[in-house]
Amino acid sequence: MKLKHIAIAGLAVTLACACAKTPSAGLNDDAKRYFDAWISQTHPNAVRTPLGAYVISETAGTGESAGSHPFIRVNLSSYSLKGDLSQTTLESVARRNGSYSKTSYYGPMIAYRGEELETLGAGIEEAISTMKIGGRKTVAVPGWLSEAERFDNEEEYVKNCSGTDIVYELELVDAFDDVDAWERDSLIRFMAANYPDAVEDEEYEGFFYVKGTEGPGDKEIKADSTVYINYTGRLLNGQVFDTTVADTAKVWNLYSSSKTYSRQKVKWYSADGDFTGITLGDDGTTVITGFALGLSKMHQYEAGKCFFVSKYGYSASGSGSSIPSYSPLCFELEMTEEP
Repeated sequence: MKLKHIAIAGLAVTLACACAKTPSAGLNDDAKRYFDAWISQTHPNAVRTPLGAYVISETAGTGESAGSHPFIRVNLSSYSLKGDLSQTTLESVARRNGSYSKTSYYGPMIAYRGEELETLGAGIEEAISTMKIGGRKTVAVPGWLSEAERFDNEEEYVKNCSGTDIVYELELVDAFDDVDAWERDSLIRFMAANYPDAVEDEEYEGFFYVKGTEGPGDKEIKADSTVYINYTGRLLNGQVFDTTVADTAKVWNLYSSSKTYSRQKVKWYSADGDFTGITLGDDGTTVITGFALGLSKMHQYEAGKCFFVSKYGYSASGSGSSIPSYSPLCFELEMTEEP
């Protein structure tokens, strides 16, 4: 699994637009007339919020309030005012809309609400702040409330910010203070249910290695040697996001005729014992920490699986549409000395 530098994607990106550098007189005059007319004609009973968004429908949750918790898990679908779907975390909605992709992750997304990063647009943050876990809300957010920067009142947003009007369907799944603790607890519960004998690594919290088949003689791999591996990367729900196995790639719609599916060359780390020196492929690409750590636990001709939290993987950024932010990963590994 090659290391990729991916910009933060998903929920936060779609919810924030840029403010004008300097206030512009009449910046949203036409947009506001259009939005107000749309609300009046299509949802005359919608409830106006203090910042000027409109709650179209709401089902109260029975759990804890989102309150001041800096992290939330949320299901979300967003639509234009014409009803065109632009994003969804729900497989059922994607299938109904004809936009379903087997290679994409569907499920609740984690978003950060804290002031430090200001990743959520003002309109959606206002909507979420009054929700309880289990609650659902449909809210129409005007473009000037898409900005993540905070102002004191609606007039300031209208004067300074512009963006795209969006209708959000929201479901608050969870809210918590410590995303690392939440993620590790989730992985520990998964391991207890599926690999009850697995033991968390003493040095690397949130990492598990499960040995499968053992090689003859159970020989350690010598420093600076070259070995070859097959691997398959999965989310904890079983979804494959990368593999060296052609048949697996075909099953998960990952197959590309331009890619060679075969065992990958691995250059082992040097005698200093720093497993992060492991590289993959002929070009010697650095790999994510969890992948390298999993390999470092293996012996010649061994097969096994490693599981790890996202701080050893892609952390808050995730990777493309297949690996969400703060996602624990699993790699199935098979090792041989020959290609």
